[in-house]
Amino acid sequence: MTYGFRGRGLRYAAAALSVVAIGAAGSTTAYGGGGVGTGNGGNGDGVFPLPKGKYTYGDGLGAGRGHEGQDILTKCGKPIVSAQQGRVQTNKFQSAAGNYIVIDGKGKDKDLMYAHMKKPSKLKVGEKVSMGEEIGKVGDTGDATACHLHFEMWSNPGWYEGGHPVDPKPSLKQWAKG
Repeated sequence: MTYGFRGRGLRYAAAALSVVAIGAAGSTTAYGGGGVGTGNGGNGDGVFPLPKGKYTYGDGLGAGRGHEGQDILTKCGKPIVSAQQGRVQTNKFQSAAGNYIVIDGKGKDKDLMYAHMKKPSKLKVGEKVSMGEEIGKVGDTGDATACHLHFEMWSNPGWYEGGHPVDPKPSLKQWAKG
């Protein structure tokens, strides 16, 4: 089932995520899965948005239903950090995305969106964000059926400003290597 909304020219598509089991050794079962890791690093370009603990990839871009990002499954409450520097463009709640924040990557090629956070981010719209700065905690708000971070990258000119979703998985994999 796909959900959508419009608000101030925004459209967001999300769908129920299959439940994922993360085993003690890091084995996973996930629809659209694609690897297990421990977020621990980055390079000069960016940092992995989940700096600590085990995770696995869930549904990716498209996923046969217009999914606009990459799901990264992990335990609820894990810190989420900004993968790149920028300014807070949006910090809201939406029925499908749950608590979400968009970091405008002015001077960068991409805007970044982080969804399903446990609580609203404490950051204010317009506030500067440093790469690696904590922006929230992993949750299962909105239409999520398991704890995960839904992570989107948008091309210039930006998130619902004429840009389009870009597959974030190659960048995530690069950042995870450190």
